[in-house]
Amino acid sequence: MRAVINGKLVDLPEGATVEELRKRLPEIGNDDVMEEGFGGTRPLKNTEALKEGSKVWTVPKIVKGSASFDFTAY
Repeated sequence: MRAVINGKLVDLPEGATVEELRKRLPEIGNDDVMEEGFGGTRPLKNTEALKEGSKVWTVPKIVKGSASFDFTAY
């Protein structure tokens, strides 16, 4: 099975899940995995299987910093 992951054509086993995709492509890490479809985009769960020809990309999770920045100091 082939799918487009972050703009690259990738060969995957039939019925590969998002969790298996994370193991195969460690650069994805903990990013949100989004699938492009006719109705727009939607996030995929770890247990969802990818389909032949899927167009998928990853979006890093937004992490809030613990330190605050004071703009008045400048």
